[in-house]
Amino acid sequence: MKKIFAILAVAALALTASHAQAQTATDSTQMRLQMQQQRAAEAKAALDARKQESTTTAGSVDNTKAQMRDQQNALREQKRQMKEQKLELKRQQDVAKEARRQESAAKTAMRDEKRKAREAKKATKM
Repeated sequence: MKKIFAILAVAALALTASHAQAQTATDSTQMRLQMQQQRAAEAKAALDARKQESTTTAGSVDNTKAQMRDQQNALREQKRQMKEQKLELKRQQDVAKEARRQESAAKTAMRDEKRKAREAKKATKM
C-alpha cells in the first residue's frame, strides 16, 4: 500500500509538474504574443505619428509654395506698375519738353515781332 501510495504520489507530482510545465509554456507563448502585439502597436503608433508629421510638413510646403507664388505675382504686378509709371513719366516729360519748345518759339516770334515793329517805327521816323 505504501508502494502504491508512493507511486500515486509520484504520478500526481509528475502530472502536476507536466501540467505546470505545459502551463508555463502556454504562459510564455502568450507573453511573447503580447509583447509582439505591444511592439506592433507601438510601431503602428510611430508610423501614424510620422504620417501625421509628413502630412503637416506637406501642408506647410504647399502653403510656402502658395506664398511664394503670391509674392512673385505681387512682384510682377509691381514691376508692371513701375513700367507703366515710367512710361507715364516719359510721356509727361515729352509733353513738358514740347511745351518749353513752343514757349521758346513763341518768345522768339514775339521778339522778332517787336524787333520788326521797332525797325518799322524807325523806318517811318526817318
